[in-house]
Amino acid sequence: MSHSKYTKRGYSLYIEKWFGSAKKYINTCKICGHKGYSPVIEYEDFCTTRSNKVIFEELTKTLRKLELDQSGRCRDCARVQDRDLN
Repeated sequence: MSHSKYTKRGYSLYIEKWFGSAKKYINTCKICGHKGYSPVIEYEDFCTTRSNKVIFEELTKTLRKLELDQSGRCRDCARVQDRDLN
């Protein structure tokens, strides 16, 4: 039976079960918990190995790009918090 019937959006069986080291390229906002892939995987020198190519394909297929600031906040949370401070 195919596992695709049991998968949720943003979930990859490949990443969760078989290749856990790809999790280091998943960014999570410390405020809202939103998940996305790190912009690092879009660099030209990232896809030099076969495993990195598979990581790139899986992450871009299941998640959106998420840039974090030094505090670990996504762009939306940083904007809201910085507005409240001013």
